[in-house]
Amino acid sequence: MYKEEIVMSIFNLIAAFGGGAFAASIGALPAFIMTGVFAVVGAAVSMAGAADAGNILVNYFAFGSFFGPHIAFAGGVAAAAYAKKKGISDNGADIATSCAGHNAPDVLIVGGIFGVIGFLFKEFVVMNLFAGTISPRLVTDAPGITVFLSAILVRLVFGGKLRTGDKTISQGGALGNTIVIGICYSLLVAGVYFAGLEVVPIETFAGSYHVLIFGMAAIGLVFAEIGQPFFGCHHIVIIAAETAVQCYNNTGNAWMAVIMAIVFGTISAIICDVETNLINSGSDSHIDGPACAIFIMTFVVNACFPA
Repeated sequence: MYKEEIVMSIFNLIAAFGGGAFAASIGALPAFIMTGVFAVVGAAVSMAGAADAGNILVNYFAFGSFFGPHIAFAGGVAAAAYAKKKGISDNGADIATSCAGHNAPDVLIVGGIFGVIGFLFKEFVVMNLFAGTISPRLVTDAPGITVFLSAILVRLVFGGKLRTGDKTISQGGALGNTIVIGICYSLLVAGVYFAGLEVVPIETFAGSYHVLIFGMAAIGLVFAEIGQPFFGCHHIVIIAAETAVQCYNNTGNAWMAVIMAIVFGTISAIICDVETNLINSGSDSHIDGPACAIFIMTFVVNACFPA
């Protein structure tokens, strides 16, 4: 069995290079939207009782070597930054545009390399330190922390200042918008979860709910891809979903779970805003604010309400 696991890991490692290059060729954001598609379908079929199909769609497509953000999105981010450093792109933070259009195979190879880096970091660092192996309260989101740290590495390797902004947080209506969206989206996610528990067993709903919600938010980024001012919210809704599920599992109090989902979801929204203002407001490369918020707040959720 151990030998079979090693062989599977080697195949996944090989596939990770292809996944990073593929995402670079179509663009990091389109690849992430596809993450959402497979997450939604996988979560839905899992809830319908097709566990094996759900496992393949979620763990091998949505969060595996095909479209796993730590591989695909990270590879696309690296390729875009490298293209700017190479002088064939004006904006290294452009994650919406396909890098295949540059007609530069080395750009795609960079995407593949960072896909492999993301795979190795997740498997050898995150899964050994922050996946409940040390403590059930020391758990984070593996793709989130990998995407964030990979993007930091990209910035350091391909140039540019780490800090890009002069302000720490948005002001006025922009900040108010972030807070209202954080509260309302979190309320929606938690409310639907507990409404759903009135008609379906918790065993059917709970395990896949955060994957379903995350996927829906990721698919929504198609509006950003076509130029609409869509408010990316996957960092809000996944934290709200995880909080609602895990708080209720720990306390048995639905109202407390709703309140904590709103609090943690809104904090996640603010963390993303701060990160974006500090280190993701330039054009050298993209350092993902939602990934930063997700990995920080997943630590917080599991510290308070271990799964």
